[in-house]
Amino acid sequence: MKHIPHITAGLLALATLAIAMPASAQGYPNRTIKIVVNSAGGGGNDFIARTIAEKMQVSMKVPVVIDNKPGASGVIASDIVAKSPADGYTMLFNGPLIVQTAALLSKLPYDPLKDFTPLTDVIRTPLWLAVNTEKLPNVKTLKDFVDYAKANPGKISYGSVGSGSSHHLYGFRLAEAAGLDLLHVPYKGGAPVTVAMMSGEVSATFLDLVSLKPLVASGKVRLLTVTGTQRPALTPDVPTLSELGYKGFESYGWGAFFLPANTPADVVQRLHAEVAAAIRSPDVAAKFTDVGFELGGTPPAQFASTVQSDYTRWTTLIKQAGVKLD
Repeated sequence: MKHIPHITAGLLALATLAIAMPASAQGYPNRTIKIVVNSAGGGGNDFIARTIAEKMQVSMKVPVVIDNKPGASGVIASDIVAKSPADGYTMLFNGPLIVQTAALLSKLPYDPLKDFTPLTDVIRTPLWLAVNTEKLPNVKTLKDFVDYAKANPGKISYGSVGSGSSHHLYGFRLAEAAGLDLLHVPYKGGAPVTVAMMSGEVSATFLDLVSLKPLVASGKVRLLTVTGTQRPALTPDVPTLSELGYKGFESYGWGAFFLPANTPADVVQRLHAEVAAAIRSPDVAAKFTDVGFELGGTPPAQFASTVQSDYTRWTTLIKQAGVKLD
């Protein structure tokens, strides 16, 4: 009996430790994980997030659901995640728009650098300038596009995934560089832009290949040029804007996961491992590379550095361009 107090003290110590331990260390995950996507269903971001979610729910043995929250240049989706518990059960899928909005809006309900934990990039991609072949049947090169736009000021409309997005800013930059008067039409994500391009509601767009590929195959859309530093392997005949003499189009877009700030390190590590494994699985890798994406999976600290540098790059450009959403 004289050992009972010692045993009791030990049990009390263990109980106290268990209470003090973060929930992350106690059987994570044990319930549904939600991925909030900043665009409508059916677009490029939705496709990427769903592809990863399908793998994660198999390997993690819990449901992983997609919650599409388009609108307000991604602010709606980002705000939901910024204000969610930092427990690993709410993730954000977003692109560079998450940092661009800092310069586009006078006030945000969150800080894009302080209120999130960057997890990893899933893909990296340039954007292709495409035109509707029925609206612009004789526009077959970027020079044709520029010449037609100059001869028809205000008559070429171009769609984007939202005001202030890379897609919008590339159109703005091209118009500024070439002296064009283009009509910008913002949509809530890649899927609505794709529909608008297919129907001829807009004449042109800067968009990812996963959204454009079916339209190119059907003959509805023609690719004129592409951003980035080199011609993608899937479109070797499409020249880059840089090689055509237009500078400032060298950066790449990315689709990436973010968590609320202060998410426990072990949860961050677990989720990074899960996402990275999903990206590198043969079927997922094939899906992404087949539509022109480069594979991500960058470690959290390294990806956080990318987010910081892109924040500086895009906010500088936006301020120079004088683009504001409010």
